[in-house]
Amino acid sequence: MPDSQITSVNTTAQSCRPIRFRQALLLATAIAVVNVTAICLLNKLVSADEKSASAESKKKDSKAAKDKKKPEQEYVRIRKTEKGLALALETSIITFSDAKKYPNATVDLIGAIHLGEPEYYSQLNEVFKKYDVLLYEAVMPEEAVEQGLRPGGGTGSRRKDLTDEQEWTDAKVGLTAISVLQLGMKDALGMEFQLTGVDYTAENFVHADMTAEEFESSMSRRGETFSGMFLKEMGKTMSAQQEQNPIAMNLDLMLSALSSDRAYRIRRIAAVQLAKGAEGDAFAGFDGTSTIITERNKTCLDVMNRELKNGHKKVGIFYGAGHFADMEERMVKEYGFKRKSDEWLVAWHLRDPKKYTEKDAGK
Repeated sequence: MPDSQITSVNTTAQSCRPIRFRQALLLATAIAVVNVTAICLLNKLVSADEKSASAESKKKDSKAAKDKKKPEQEYVRIRKTEKGLALALETSIITFSDAKKYPNATVDLIGAIHLGEPEYYSQLNEVFKKYDVLLYEAVMPEEAVEQGLRPGGGTGSRRKDLTDEQEWTDAKVGLTAISVLQLGMKDALGMEFQLTGVDYTAENFVHADMTAEEFESSMSRRGETFSGMFLKEMGKTMSAQQEQNPIAMNLDLMLSALSSDRAYRIRRIAAVQLAKGAEGDAFAGFDGTSTIITERNKTCLDVMNRELKNGHKKVGIFYGAGHFADMEERMVKEYGFKRKSDEWLVAWHLRDPKKYTEKDAGK
């Protein structure tokens, strides 16, 4: 694709006049809701004790151990030592094969979180090269899709010069919602956004998502709203008793002043919330389905089926990990695939890898 055609989703949206005003209203609503979330999240981060995060994790492990049913599959996990100390937040690569219709094909679900260490996205970029086609998520205007435009922009894969606001605006519709927690932590904790870290210009990348028009139409038909969606997301990360704190608006500045050890401590607290946030049912309606998860998954798997019919043998699906419980179920039941193996990549180190090794943790 010529460099001149690789423009940002945000720039492309400006050329799509019929939906520009609606998108502006939706974005304004999202910003208002997210600002409230920021206030509550900082209050939680500053006052929370790491023991509460650890206790919650242990409680979940204990419940799973007692459950006689087959444990739920994990797509994002916190890797811990034998003594229960958190070492890393990891995302999965799940391999599927042995479908009768496509006996020689393999499909990998490559889980994503939209904020990670720069090395995490560098590793993903290398992983993506091994696929015949790499299907990716991005709810973009129909005109942008028809022109073959990609997320990102400019002549390179990394947009280092973008402000937080620009990155957030580009990613808000195209990817699962990026929270203010992530915005505030990015620079202070040495993180990078998926949209700037992933090379979307790669030749094997194939768009596999709804258009913005399809997305809005589906939400309208189902009676869903952006405000309702974000309120559900907020409910996972704050309690009704939390009070507003004016200094929340300076989250990035405050975190930047923290010591390295303190920063890793906050990573560990935040990792528990992000791991929980990877559960796609947070957005589900009364029937257990939603536009943001199930309807987009259907679109993605339709593209997968098309690419397999075209003869591709090795397909990767790079989507937010919250999509994968529903997506795996559909791949098994509707397409006949079998889960074969899993691999894990470190998205965040939760303890300084230079000072703290897994061997040390066992002492």
